[in-house]
This record gives sequence, structure tokens and C-alpha cells, in this order.
Amino acid sequence: MKPNGRKYALRVVLFAVCAVALFSGLAGAETVRGTFKLSVPAHWGTMVLAPGNYEFFVDTGSINRLVTVRSQETVWSGMILATSIDNAIGSSGSEMKLARFDDAMYVKALYLNDAGIALEFTLPKPSVMKLAKSPPIARSASGSN
Repeated sequence: MKPNGRKYALRVVLFAVCAVALFSGLAGAETVRGTFKLSVPAHWGTMVLAPGNYEFFVDTGSINRLVTVRSQETVWSGMILATSIDNAIGSSGSEMKLARFDDAMYVKALYLNDAGIALEFTLPKPSVMKLAKSPPIARSASGSN
């Protein structure tokens, strides 16, 4: 089948426009990198980070704000998805905020002042107290004859 000249030219132009848009979007992407040191184990998303030195990477051009964390000692790495994104309000540079929950430390937020954003992460929900099942109350049958 012979391609129609006009339709073929339109497809080529459309493909070129899409390719230019894709590559210009990728070229504008910025990656923020940093390091941190943990002195105690900390939960971050579904990961548990052992004490040690770590580095992180955040693609600020992405709408997801996926954080990649890599241990400098073991070269183990993992990814965490931020649950919310806000404008960074801080004066002392980038920082990581930890929170204590049920005797464990959790990463609550990552402030990236260089990029002007604050990434927040989920903490575990408080466990619902389970009530113990109590034995049935014995009722006496009172009968009148």
C-alpha cells in the first residue's frame, strides 16, 4: 500500500513536534541531590533504614516527586513516593524532619530549599485498640407460674 503524501507528511510533522516537546521537557528536569546521616534506625515509607550514611536523589521536574535513597555503606537503594508537596519555608537550608511513633523513628518530611519544595511522607496510622471479647453475661430465667 502506497502512503498518501499529505497524511504521511502530517504524521512526520506531528511526530517531530511530539519528540521536540518530550526532549525539551526532559532537558528542563532538575535533580536535587543530598546526603544525610542517621544515628538511629528510621522508617521511610515501607523501608527501614539502618543507622549510617545515605544519599538521596529527587527529580523535581517530575510531578510524582519520587525520592531515591541509597546507602553509602551497603550500596542498597530504595524509592519512596511523597504523599504531598508544598512550598519549602525554611531559613537554614535543606533538612529532614523525623517523628517518633510507637517507639520508632519515621521520616516525616524532606525540605529541599534549593528547589523550593517540601516533600511530606505518610506516618503509620494509630492502631485501633481491639477490645477483648468478654464472656457472655449469664442471665437468670425468672419464671412465674
